[in-house]
Amino acid sequence: MKFARSAPAVLTVCIAIACEHAKAPPRVDSTSPVRGGAPDSTAALASPRGKWDDAAGPVLLTPTVSPGQAFVVAPDSAKAAAQLAAIPHPATVTLFGRGGTVQSADLSAVADTGVCVTGTLNAAPPPKPWSVGFIGGVIAPLPLDSIISPSDSAALVITMNRLSSALPIDSAGRFAGLPFVVHSIWRFTLPSGSTAAVASITRQINQEATPLQEHTLIVAERAANDTAFATAYSERSYGQEETIESRELLAGALIGVSRIPALFLIRDYGDASAYGLIERGQDGKWRRRWTSSRRHC
Repeated sequence: MKFARSAPAVLTVCIAIACEHAKAPPRVDSTSPVRGGAPDSTAALASPRGKWDDAAGPVLLTPTVSPGQAFVVAPDSAKAAAQLAAIPHPATVTLFGRGGTVQSADLSAVADTGVCVTGTLNAAPPPKPWSVGFIGGVIAPLPLDSIISPSDSAALVITMNRLSSALPIDSAGRFAGLPFVVHSIWRFTLPSGSTAAVASITRQINQEATPLQEHTLIVAERAANDTAFATAYSERSYGQEETIESRELLAGALIGVSRIPALFLIRDYGDASAYGLIERGQDGKWRRRWTSSRRHC
């Protein structure tokens, strides 16, 4: 679903976050210049599909409309048949929630409809809502937190607006000066102790015939001894409302024995979708690691 269909405002984001039960208020956030090495939208969108991180297991599981059913996503569409055939039946799977919850289930009755591969999840009690799942692998949850104090939520919205305004804009400058709308902010703590936040942000040109939108995903970081967030990773896309690429954060994870921080996304293109993985390397830089082939489920 495209962000614009819900049409929230920045104030709505602040209110929605503030209505949650607040934790002890952290420091008020400010902004600082973009750090070197943060990729812009052009580089991100032009990058190749990349290689799946094998430490996360052979496939990615994502929920259907029911938490008791899963889409089974093979990392390499060219080798999908072999990757799916290698999955044991039934297979023990681990299901992560966006907030860091972990569940176990057995994946069975895997079926290929010719468009998407689905499977049934069996557990007692039945699985509760989850975000991503894995078979084997060396992977742990990275909890994402949307429960932010009122003052901190307002500061984060301002921070993300300022960081977004510092990113390159479209070459025609069509969106210059238009207001940003922050649709979601998720915060998490890196193994190093640094704080990170992920935001989805849009701008829109309300043309009657062809409404245009700008969609931005920002990952920002703040060191444990710092008071300012800086952009660590970004993606930005432009286009018509019904076909522009938008992104939704599914879950966070720590992958491999090195506990590499990673974020799993769903990429919506209007008539199709794909899944993505971005990772924070040992050099401290976030990169677009992998994107699945487009699906029409």
